[in-house]
Amino acid sequence: MNAPVALVEPPCPICGGTTWTTVLRGARDWIWRKPGTFQVQRCAGCDLVATRPRPADDALGFYYDNAYSGEAEAGMRHFQTESGLGRLINRYRLAVLQRVRRLGGDDHVLDVGCSYGGFLRLVRRQTGARTSGLDLDAGSIAQAVDAAETEYRVGLLTEAGYAPGTFTVITFLESLEHHTDPVAALRAAREALAPGGHCLVEVPNFGGLWRRVFRTAWLPLLIPQHLYHFTPKTLAAAFRAAGFGPVQRHQTMFFPLEGVASLWIWLARVLRMPPVGSKPTWRTPFDVLLFLATLPLYLVFEIPSQALLRLLGLAGHQLAIARRDPD
Repeated sequence: MNAPVALVEPPCPICGGTTWTTVLRGARDWIWRKPGTFQVQRCAGCDLVATRPRPADDALGFYYDNAYSGEAEAGMRHFQTESGLGRLINRYRLAVLQRVRRLGGDDHVLDVGCSYGGFLRLVRRQTGARTSGLDLDAGSIAQAVDAAETEYRVGLLTEAGYAPGTFTVITFLESLEHHTDPVAALRAAREALAPGGHCLVEVPNFGGLWRRVFRTAWLPLLIPQHLYHFTPKTLAAAFRAAGFGPVQRHQTMFFPLEGVASLWIWLARVLRMPPVGSKPTWRTPFDVLLFLATLPLYLVFEIPSQALLRLLGLAGHQLAIARRDPD
């Protein structure tokens, strides 16, 4: 293992355990090509999987700079708020939420890790609910959509200062795995929820099929920005540790990039193209050639296989909804 930043090995946030076994070695940032190799380990007490050792709290910015902010902002903002795929994903999320709780004008929704607010825009327009957004990246909040209709704040939920019972729904969409203490974040969400409110969490599914096939080349692993890697079992355990009732709904999600994109990462690693340490871009001749070579696989294999994996509970992303019990 090596990394250009300080590393820490905190105890398990769910059970407090300090005994871990290594699941994967040699994991690294294959997307933005930041330096450093890491291990993925499993807690012996509760089976939670974590990037361990991980970058210290004040060192995480090194791996976020120009990945979730800076030069990457324009493309990511467009994808989340304007692109057809981004809007489709948000509609899917809202549809699942509404199967558990039908939203209306009396609801107040907080999205933790809201980025540019694309999901909140959809919620407000389709349901009439009030919306608030929270993100640690000040650049994303500065460019968030519909700032006149949605209250945005910068920071962590544990430090945001929301009054108890402020919200009826709190969502963590691809954000809980980034928290240095996900149980503390869920506990803060429970405090900010009104009695009977719901918390929705969407995270990668470490128990999925393609994770076992591609291992460190699995796209949703996203080392080291993803600090924790949940299975359905450990996600439910995190809810319980934070004081929530049983998970009311759990499902894996249709994620039509997981297999082919993981294959791209694996081939790029095997062929060493582009070289490790080079600037990330999707416009090199190698990237274009790889895309054209695998496009038939996407059309013929990826979409049908994802539909099947979704039905079997083995897709690469999962969504769970838990309720704060009435006091």
